[in-house]
Amino acid sequence: MTATSAILPGEAGALRRGACPSIAAPMRTGDGLLVRLRPVATALTAQDLLVLADLARAHGNGLIEITARGNLQLRGLTEASIPHLAAGLAAAGITPQTGVAIEVPPLAGIDPAELADAAPLADALRAALADAALSLAPKLAVVVDGGGVLSLADMVADIRLDAVAGAQGLAWRLSVGGDRATAMAVALLPGERAVEGVMTVAAALAAIGPAARGRDLDSALLAAVLRADPVPPLSAASSVHPLGVHRIGAETVLGLAPAYGQIHADRLAALVRALAGCGATEFRLAPHHTLLVRGLRAEALAAAQACAMRERVWSTQDAPGRAVSVCAGAAGCAAASFDTHTVADALVAEAGDLLDGSFDVHVSGCPKGCAHPAAAAVTLCGTAAGVGLVLDGRAGDAAAAILPADALRPALHRLGALLRARRAEGETAGNLIDRTAPAILVSAYQGQQ
Repeated sequence: MTATSAILPGEAGALRRGACPSIAAPMRTGDGLLVRLRPVATALTAQDLLVLADLARAHGNGLIEITARGNLQLRGLTEASIPHLAAGLAAAGITPQTGVAIEVPPLAGIDPAELADAAPLADALRAALADAALSLAPKLAVVVDGGGVLSLADMVADIRLDAVAGAQGLAWRLSVGGDRATAMAVALLPGERAVEGVMTVAAALAAIGPAARGRDLDSALLAAVLRADPVPPLSAASSVHPLGVHRIGAETVLGLAPAYGQIHADRLAALVRALAGCGATEFRLAPHHTLLVRGLRAEALAAAQACAMRERVWSTQDAPGRAVSVCAGAAGCAAASFDTHTVADALVAEAGDLLDGSFDVHVSGCPKGCAHPAAAAVTLCGTAAGVGLVLDGRAGDAAAAILPADALRPALHRLGALLRARRAEGETAGNLIDRTAPAILVSAYQGQQ
């Protein structure tokens, strides 16, 4: 048996997607070209961020995004301006990562609560994958999670290595196609075999073709190829959202998130200068659209959060908009049919007290659902006929009701009023929505009560 056989037949080519936008291959959007980048350096200085703000302003439209996986996106670029962006990054010593995306916890090697520093293993994997030059899916993702307060337990990946403490010492649990809880277990490997295990999976993916993803693989066949011992049940691991204040050993780290993941360069520059004045010494990109700030003096923490609020940046775990996934909308994407950010603001204004993090809301400009590919409890999706309400589904699913975009704010007000009236004391909004008949929610959305 070979790694090539560890696949599900008949799947090749079924999941082909476009490449991730990069400086070499930018993506055309409604507001120009978009470039996504992740600096090789895990720690950024204030000067690095100020340079990025300057470059975004000079060569794009000034809009900067932090993605759900902790990458940077610069918007509004042109074919003529991209070479200048590349030159500016090189001059500043900011080198974008290339090759297969390999994610590690943002505080890897710093957090004393982690089981292992994932960075050295991730570096070894990057080198092995680069040397192998396999033809893999452009959006293939690998997670190497050593644990810690801000682990990547909830990050979905095609290939995962999770540190596990066992009777024989530290080992790495290899799995495919999911997050820590849902990925299909393949093998429990000692550190010296972890790279071999990932390369076996990568070879199986390459054998299918450039559309293959981790979910297409047969984990049992992969385990047989690796001649691995059975994988014991995985211990429960909670995932802490990086937004807000965190105690990491003796250090306080502040997680900030631009509203809906987007900030203008002018606001970013003002924020970075203010944070530097509060003692910030280092910045790290993190999942969930977050920027981690290190070095803040304890007595300056409240001032730092106030600076963030002025620049429309969230700094607390209970920020209502945290529960809302929002795409670029009509302002930044030709496929979108309405202004998603305005609708998200209206949602927070009309029902912010219900956005307690117990359920997901997705505001999507079109049925592609780029900002939240998975199902959400509530989705507002742009269609040719208007904005559809999808309950417990994906953006592309059939809408239960459709309204014109200019009728959304009254509809959100009605939904908020309905749910507040039905909510029991101490009840989460997620439970409330689960026990409310869909027909009642649809009626309120349409104004038929």
